Amino acid sequence: MFWASRLGARHNRVVKPLSESVWRVLLAGLLSTPLTAPVLLTGCSESPTPRGESSPRAEPPPEPTVAATAVETEPEPPEPGPERDPDELVIFAGGDVDLGRVVGQRLLKNPNYDPLARLKPLLESADFRMVNLESQLSDQGGETVSRKNPLIFTGPPAGADVLARSNIQLVSLANNHAWDYGEGAFKQTLGNLRRANVAFAGASDVPNTQYRPTTIEVSGFKIAVFAVTHIWNQGPFNEHRGRYFVAWANYPALIKRVARAKKTHDIVLLNYHGDAEYLEKPMEWTRVFLRAASKLGFDAIIGHHPHVPHGVGWRAGAPVFYSLGNLVFREYGGIKWTQHSFAARLTFRRAEGGVALATTEACPYVIEDYEPRSMAAEDVSSLRQHLLKLSKHVGGSNVGEANARGCMPLTPPSR
Repeated sequence: MFWASRLGARHNRVVKPLSESVWRVLLAGLLSTPLTAPVLLTGCSESPTPRGESSPRAEPPPEPTVAATAVETEPEPPEPGPERDPDELVIFAGGDVDLGRVVGQRLLKNPNYDPLARLKPLLESADFRMVNLESQLSDQGGETVSRKNPLIFTGPPAGADVLARSNIQLVSLANNHAWDYGEGAFKQTLGNLRRANVAFAGASDVPNTQYRPTTIEVSGFKIAVFAVTHIWNQGPFNEHRGRYFVAWANYPALIKRVARAKKTHDIVLLNYHGDAEYLEKPMEWTRVFLRAASKLGFDAIIGHHPHVPHGVGWRAGAPVFYSLGNLVFREYGGIKWTQHSFAARLTFRRAEGGVALATTEACPYVIEDYEPRSMAAEDVSSLRQHLLKLSKHVGGSNVGEANARGCMPLTPPSR
């Protein structure tokens, strides 16, 4: 059985992950058959039930469909932006967002506080926006971080309104902090997101429906979003109650669902939460799972959890962002790359043959006091060189100079 929890140097007191050399030995016979490798890695069935415990049962509801626009929170309607091409859809994908701890206290004092305000121009340039929500959104009597464990935290309910004000239409909830304050806080989180009209993927309060994609329709484009986690903080995932409500990186659970989604949607995306923290290249178990998942035909794969950016690879013309790093998060250990990272900007176009990815961009930002903002030119140049280096670990990417928007075009390497 395999489970991963709190990988990284600062978390070895919780679990010591297998070394890279041991993984290579274990996976040597699996790399040629990637379809089976993730099954062995997860070590659990889609809805594992320990001996003596019965699985919750529920009538499966239809796949969730959520409106593309967030709740109106301003008294005056926004000014109309530039006219959009009706045959084009721009997607913004961001990394880890923590609305607990310090940000949570700011929200308790001022519910209108917006850590994403300085990123507004980039956010508004997209039609669809999603991030990884790395904190629950629950009422803990004014507490936003556990007094006993600083790695357990939650944002207040007002965090959902922060997301709505920034027009974040969807968050991934399949991550290792989904259960920090327990099941009650988990369900509060879903309720607060629904109240603010923010969709979520990779989690459900209806047992055994967490692997279903969330469907959003934007400007006539139908998008299906899957989300899974390879990290869990509460011990072995297949022994924890959260397995009924949060989607694990379980390859068999995705196969038929992705195939169905591709028949009925224009764009199919995967959010993957996994790998080790603060390292510059992905571990072998992450590579194996994403190599297999990419064969299912996702239009893009968005990774997070390492808290630093990783490289961008390509599978059959689709980008694989192994880690987008932090978006709203604290600095750790003086590591520059916990505060310097980029968002993914994907432009899809409708043509006679269907919908296809037209351009892929990395849009840099720097985080100051938990708030991301656009980078100075010299920092963009530094990040570009760093991304070129990181991408060599995952097959390589061409990284162009920043355009007028401040984003760097990405293309597959020439063969």
